[in-house]
Amino acid sequence: MAPSPLSAVLCVGDRPDLTERLSAAPQEWGPSRILKHDKKTTVRLVSLPLGAVVTKHCRLRHWGRVGDALLHGSPARRSWQGAHLLHEHGFCVPRPLAVLERRRAGTVRESVYVSQGLVAQVGLDRYWQERHIGWSVAQQRRFLAALADFLRRFHGTGLYAGDMKDANLFVEAVGDTDWRFYLVDLDRVQRFPALSLQRRLKNLVQLERTLGCQVRLSLRVFFLYRYLGTPLPPARRRRALLRQLVGLRDRKDREYTRRRARQRSGAVPPVPQDMSASAMPRRASISCFIVCQNEAAHLRRCLESVKWCDEIIVVDSFSSDQTVQICQEYTDRVIQRAWPGYVEQKRFALSQTRYDWVLNIDADEEVSPALQHDIVAILVRDDPAVDGFYIPRLVYYLGRWWWHGWYPSHRLRLFRKPKVRWGGIDPHEKVVIRGQADRLSSNIYHYTYENITDHLRTVNHLTDVASHQLARRGPWVRVGGIVFRPLWRFVRFYVLSGCIQEGRAGFFVSVTAAFYTFLKYAKLWEHTLGRPHDEQRRAGRSAC
Repeated sequence: MAPSPLSAVLCVGDRPDLTERLSAAPQEWGPSRILKHDKKTTVRLVSLPLGAVVTKHCRLRHWGRVGDALLHGSPARRSWQGAHLLHEHGFCVPRPLAVLERRRAGTVRESVYVSQGLVAQVGLDRYWQERHIGWSVAQQRRFLAALADFLRRFHGTGLYAGDMKDANLFVEAVGDTDWRFYLVDLDRVQRFPALSLQRRLKNLVQLERTLGCQVRLSLRVFFLYRYLGTPLPPARRRRALLRQLVGLRDRKDREYTRRRARQRSGAVPPVPQDMSASAMPRRASISCFIVCQNEAAHLRRCLESVKWCDEIIVVDSFSSDQTVQICQEYTDRVIQRAWPGYVEQKRFALSQTRYDWVLNIDADEEVSPALQHDIVAILVRDDPAVDGFYIPRLVYYLGRWWWHGWYPSHRLRLFRKPKVRWGGIDPHEKVVIRGQADRLSSNIYHYTYENITDHLRTVNHLTDVASHQLARRGPWVRVGGIVFRPLWRFVRFYVLSGCIQEGRAGFFVSVTAAFYTFLKYAKLWEHTLGRPHDEQRRAGRSAC
C-alpha cells in the first residue's frame, strides 16, 4: 500500500512557488542538493523561483522518537516554534516557511520543516577552517570575540540550544570586523527562566569542539573570558570553571569515541534512490601520496584504487622501469627525488599535499572498495572531533590472504595534515598524531612479496637499514637481542597471532619473522665489532 502523502500543517501565504509544490514529496520540488543524509534525517537545499529553501525531512521510525513527538510535537513543529522564539528575542534565524507531516494511526511518522535557504552564509566549522589560516591573530581574536558576545547574549536571555556545533551555526560576514550568526538546528531550542550552568557549559564545549582542534590555547582562554564578560569572576572560580569545561569535553570525547566504535561495523547510510549525481552530498577534499621506486609491477593496481581522490602525488626515486610513465597516466604531480630514507621521503611527500585530509598508501598496496566507501563517508561527515583513522592491512602472500600473523596490523593512513608529523626510525617510519584517532574495519590490501626469494631479499635489505639505524643510536648488543627477541617473535606470530592455523606456510612465515629479528641484531653486533668494549658499554647505558 502506498504511503499517505505529506500534508501541510503550517505554511506562510506569500510564497506561491512553495504552496503549489506542497502536495508533492520534497525530493520532487525541483533542482536540489543534499546537505545531510543519515537514517533519521535528510536535509536538502532546493532551488525555487522566489528563492532557495531548505527542507529538513525527519523520519520517526523508532518508538522513542514517536513517543517524543506525542509529548512535545513533531521535530518540524518544534523547529517552527524555535524559529519564532529566536526571532522574538532579536536573533537572526532563517525564516520558517512551512511544516509538513505524515501520520499513521494518529501518530506522526514523518515531518518536514521548510525554511528560507541560507546561500551567502557558511557553516561555522567550514567558515573557520577556510578563513582563520589567512587571518592575523588580532583578526582571529575579533571573530572569537563576536562569537563569544553572541553566545553570552543568547544565554543571557535564557535561551539554550541542544546542538550548537559544526554546521548548526551559520556565519555571515558584515564588513571586515563584524559577523552575524544564524542558528539553523531549531527543534531543540528552549527558553528557561534561569539557565543552568550545566547547559551553558554544554554549549561552550560544543563550540570549543568545533573550533578547538584548530585554535591555540591562548585563544580558547580569550574566548572563555570574553564569554564571562567584565568584571571577570575571581581566579578560584575561573579555575573551577576551566576544570569543569575540560572534564565535560573529555567525557564528550569518550562518548563520541564509543559511539563511533559502535558504528564502525555498519558502514555508511544508504544513498537515497532519488539522489542524482549532481545532488550527492558535498565532501571534504582529500590528497593521496605514494612513495615508490621501480614499482611498475604493482603501481597500476594501486593508482586505480585511489583515482577517486582529488589529488594524487607520487614521489619517485628515479625508477629505471616504467614506474614514471604509469604514474603520468593518473596524475601530473610526479616528483623525482633522490632517496634520503623512509622517514625523510614520506615527510617530503606529505609537505607536497594541498588538502587537509591526506591518505598515505604504498605502491604495493590497494584501497579496497569497502575502504573507499568508508573514507568517502568520513569526508562527507568531516567530524572535527576526529583527526585520523587507523586502517587494518590484509596481506596477500603465497597464494592466500593472511588473516593471522600479519593481520590486522593497523596503520594510521588517513589523517588531517595539520595534526600529524612523520616519525619513527628507518625502515619503520610512522605517523605521529596530535589528536583523536579512530579505527576502521575495512582493509588495505597489501601485495607484499612476489615469492620466497623476494621475501628473503627484502628481509636482507630491511635488516641492513634497521641495523645501521640502531648502530647510529649506539646500543650495546646483548644476548637477549640475538636469542630471546627472535624466540618471542616466533611465539607471537605462530601461537598468539594464530599462524599455526595456516599449516606449513604459517610456520614458514613465523620462522622468517623470527629470522628478521635475529638478522637485525646479528648485523648490529657486526657493526659494533670494531668499537672498543668500553665505548659499547657507555653507548648501551646512554641508550637505556
